[in-house]
Amino acid sequence: MLRALLFALLTACTSQLQALSVYDIDVPDISPATADSPEMTLRGASVRRLYGFVKVYVGALYLQDNSLTDDQIIAADSARRMVFYVTSERVSARRFTNAIQEGLAINVSKEQMASMSDRVNKLTSLFDHKFVEGTVGYIEWVPEAQHSRIVIDGRVRGSVDGKDLNDALLKIWLGEHPVSERFRHEVLGHRDS
Repeated sequence: MLRALLFALLTACTSQLQALSVYDIDVPDISPATADSPEMTLRGASVRRLYGFVKVYVGALYLQDNSLTDDQIIAADSARRMVFYVTSERVSARRFTNAIQEGLAINVSKEQMASMSDRVNKLTSLFDHKFVEGTVGYIEWVPEAQHSRIVIDGRVRGSVDGKDLNDALLKIWLGEHPVSERFRHEVLGHRDS
């Protein structure tokens, strides 16, 4: 009986530790499997701030294989998803896509940017959506199809081929020159106590 009680208590504590609330956004620890995607586990989440204080979105990284080390995530060819919970009215599709283009430009070579140019344009066109506080979107790598799928407010907006592009996109948040070191640190699941 004591053993069962201890197990139940430990399980309850563990599940509470896995739940994450970031800037009043409850970020689920599991993204359930669907017809199009496998179950994925939350790696970490963080607030993206603009000018150091304007909170524009909460970003959350989900991985199919959460046993990957930080250095293996980008290279791995397994399902992954970067989710964005918009927390500010100051986010527009244009600002978001400009930030993507700028983030790519500082994380990949000019040659890589040139080779991906048409696909980057296609990807940014998929974000032609009115962003308001509460909008939820994500960029998901689908290994079986070898494309990045864009979903905004539950609607699939389209997809763009190539793991090289998805890797480059992930570098915006996890690469050598991330949007912020704090964001990178927390999205990788390293929360300071």
